[in-house]
Amino acid sequence: MEPNFKIIADLFAVAQPPVEDGQETSRKKHGETPEESEALGGLFLGENNVPEAVRHFKEAVAQRPKEDIASMLNLAGALDYGDDAPQAMRQYLVALRRQKDAAEPRVGLSDVYKRYGRFSDAIRELDLAIEREPHNPFYRIKLAETLRDAGFPKRAAEAAQGAVAVKPDEAFYHYWLGDQFVATGQDEEALESLRAAIELSPGDDHLFLRAAIPFWRLGRRAEAVKSVRLASDLDPAKHLYHGLLGIMLEEMDQLEEAQQESARAKQMDSYDHELLSRLLAEMRIEA
Repeated sequence: MEPNFKIIADLFAVAQPPVEDGQETSRKKHGETPEESEALGGLFLGENNVPEAVRHFKEAVAQRPKEDIASMLNLAGALDYGDDAPQAMRQYLVALRRQKDAAEPRVGLSDVYKRYGRFSDAIRELDLAIEREPHNPFYRIKLAETLRDAGFPKRAAEAAQGAVAVKPDEAFYHYWLGDQFVATGQDEEALESLRAAIELSPGDDHLFLRAAIPFWRLGRRAEAVKSVRLASDLDPAKHLYHGLLGIMLEEMDQLEEAQQESARAKQMDSYDHELLSRLLAEMRIEA
């Protein structure tokens, strides 16, 4: 099943261009088909006009056959996006009554439960969704995130490994697992996963940055420096990398190179400094 409009809106949560004079009045007030109503709902949701989005999604629900729950899921997603969790939950439950074997309503329910700290309920719904669609890696990584946030790092890694097994050619799942291993101090395992992610997505500078952490903690300082240099080569505009290299090289008593990198890092902004502090803490380097 394709992602609903809430997922898309969350993914592309960017400011929308202002509406030109007369543009709003020319927009249809009602969709003549469920597809038109859903398109209008998605348009309004993209503009953060939740009430209008909800109105159009409700019309789409009324226009579709009862056994078709796609519009209902979009309605539930819009309600959830608008912080109306009780009504969103009601729509997800109605969708489940109409299609007992559907997985996506359970994923939506899980999001609502998690938001209210009901982690056991959120985990249960995702387990049920995976039972219905075992080859969907997205559901498995959602489970991994929920388990991590609930304080079960080992189970989170196991769920992420399931996502990797289902979709081994997707760099993100290897990265997620590697980052989880970084968080739990399993540095050898982290390097294995991050290497797989890098091989699948060699142009992603962030992957090389994350690999530097377990390299450094394992005492493989030359590899850690090389990894950050590769990240910097991929995105020379990121001054953060120069700041990090300056400190790493100073720790290695390579003072001349350290000064050169530190000089390049003078353009770091406050956000860069905040990220640098976090990285140093992860690498166990005293600032």
